[in-house]
Amino acid sequence: MKKLSDYGMIGHLTDSISIEKVYPLSILEGVQRGEIYVDDLEAPTVALIWHYCGFANILGDYDEKFIKETVDMMADPPEGHSGRMALQADNDPRLQEMILSHPGVTVHERFIFEYFDNKNTAAHSAGLEPEMITSDNYDLMKGRIIPTFSWEDKDSFLRNGFGFCMIDKGRMSACAFSSGVSKDYVDIGVETAEECRGRGYGRIVSSAMVKETIRRGKIPVWDCDIRNEASMRLACSVGFEVRGTHPWYTCE
Repeated sequence: MKKLSDYGMIGHLTDSISIEKVYPLSILEGVQRGEIYVDDLEAPTVALIWHYCGFANILGDYDEKFIKETVDMMADPPEGHSGRMALQADNDPRLQEMILSHPGVTVHERFIFEYFDNKNTAAHSAGLEPEMITSDNYDLMKGRIIPTFSWEDKDSFLRNGFGFCMIDKGRMSACAFSSGVSKDYVDIGVETAEECRGRGYGRIVSSAMVKETIRRGKIPVWDCDIRNEASMRLACSVGFEVRGTHPWYTCE
């Protein structure tokens, strides 16, 4: 496995991206940071695209050697990522058999959503209104799923991403932001402060985010682990519907 610098070398493999596609596309399009590893620098037939946040995809004609090298990297990630690799995959029994043959690898499932514009309804809350995330309020974002989850720094996010937050007395109540951005897609990340949950704030910022994504001519995307029922319900409340599931792998 070799690290690729000329991303144009795998242009012939990009049509095979079918799952969580915004993250590999964001790297290929130079929007967000990540790394690409291939089997051969001169004529790659398979690639591992690894986003800064930890999400990764395998494209092309993989073999057991490439999968073993991927699992080795999953078990011991180099510096520069979130400290993990979460390998996203379609429902491929051959790939699953290869990956799960390695000790320590576990499989989980994520929902596949589709957005329907006519189901996103505006949500309001007395006293608090969503505002754009800017340089003035960026540092108020607290929690795990905030821009620092998938953007390497503040400048990168403000230059290439966008989002909404609700601020109350100088503290974030909730935020929704572009966790992944490509030419055609925006994946939405959401965080609600623990003490503010159950008040509908997540729905307010998510609804605003969906509408702004569409205004910008992009397709809103939502993905979550099937164990995250709160995220699933929130997605459905702003216009998404579950269309299926796909596996993802990690080394624990």
